[in-house]
Amino acid sequence: MKKNIPIALLFLCLANAVVALAAETKPPVKAPAAAASFAGEFSGEWTGENGSSGALKLTFKPGKDAAWEMNATFTFEGSAIPTVTKSVVVDGNKLEAVFAWDVQGASAASKLMGELKDDRLEGTYDSTATDGAAKGKWKVMRTPLAPKLSGLTQPLQAGA
Repeated sequence: MKKNIPIALLFLCLANAVVALAAETKPPVKAPAAAASFAGEFSGEWTGENGSSGALKLTFKPGKDAAWEMNATFTFEGSAIPTVTKSVVVDGNKLEAVFAWDVQGASAASKLMGELKDDRLEGTYDSTATDGAAKGKWKVMRTPLAPKLSGLTQPLQAGA
């Protein structure tokens, strides 16, 4: 019987080690449920604290590894300004994005901070350029998807 005690202790130690190792596994990372609602195209406007304003268009699509890709364009004094997205962070219904752009020979960057509510995305921006900084507000609405064109052809009629 004395020989069985060390074997029983060894068995209990091994069983505890297996339980301890199993308890240290990490739970799977879940993407925020609201994040999927960012996908699509949004159009609206931006308004600077200095009174300047223009159109704003943001397009979001899921990227690699649960990241988001964003394309942004805006108008300044009637001209369309393309941008280069530097970062996009979506946390639930919150957005923080940075993009770079050039206008009238000056390089600049803008940081958008906003919140998605239903089909409206709005917030504030901070822009920095070589000749100064600007702040303002922006708001965009989701652009409805165009209906799919189906059933446009009709079957041939007999005798036609």
